[in-house]
Amino acid sequence: MKMEKFKAVSIAKLNELLKKLKEKYPERAERVDYIVDVLMAKLHTLDKHNLHDYLFTLHLSSKEFKEFMELVPDEKTVVELLEE
Repeated sequence: MKMEKFKAVSIAKLNELLKKLKEKYPERAERVDYIVDVLMAKLHTLDKHNLHDYLFTLHLSSKEFKEFMELVPDEKTVVELLEE
């Protein structure tokens, strides 16, 4: 998968997850917004040299909201992105 396609798909998934989390946790909407903003910023500048940072941020985010694990790409996708 090309990096630009990965970024576009990830942004779409992140927007869907944002809606889902705000419905599920309305009392934590500000925190959800903050985490999504951080992830969006990381996606904006994402390349193969900082992919590990994005993945680690997803990992940390999932400690607070397990649903963020849905955004972690599989191993094959990560390898393809690093080889690009």
